[in-house]
Amino acid sequence: MKLYTNPASPFARKCQIIAKTLNVAMEDVHTMPLTDETLRTVNPLAQIPALVLDDGNAMYDSRVICEYLDHVGGNQFFPRDSRRWPALTLQSLADGIASAAVAYALLGRETPPPAATRERHQGAILRGLDALEKTALSDTPLIGEVAVVCAIGYIELRQPDLDWKATRPKLAAWYAKICAVPAIAATAKPKT
Repeated sequence: MKLYTNPASPFARKCQIIAKTLNVAMEDVHTMPLTDETLRTVNPLAQIPALVLDDGNAMYDSRVICEYLDHVGGNQFFPRDSRRWPALTLQSLADGIASAAVAYALLGRETPPPAATRERHQGAILRGLDALEKTALSDTPLIGEVAVVCAIGYIELRQPDLDWKATRPKLAAWYAKICAVPAIAATAKPKT
């Protein structure tokens, strides 16, 4: 299998964490989604992550890919009991935070940056982090916690000056602890 990815993508990182944890063999194919014509043949939306299976079929969207990798690897991250809906809801919250953080970062590259739109995305990020501060997060991650790690990791990469930890001590303590999980540590992106 081949995962079309970019080193900074919080969504591709979710897939990488699942694959590494469950020892699912997968090759990373690094791409730039805005310019890679090959990616467009894999995913007509030209978005990452996209997973090409050994039979040549493709899957896209991190939610679908993560659930597929979990299925192939033994069903550790997507519970089939009463924990399922909270885990999926937490994944949605974290993915929303990550989407806002990606949009915020991309809009910052424009000259001049559209202030009102960036403020809206920043507000979503901060409200999402506030909600996470009030959420009981497990030290044994399910898909929701994996998505939270990836969203926060992206914020730390792209907004290193955002002091989110000072007003969210519970979330900050959980994040520091969960980042030591081997597959999470192995997929962490160096701050540049």
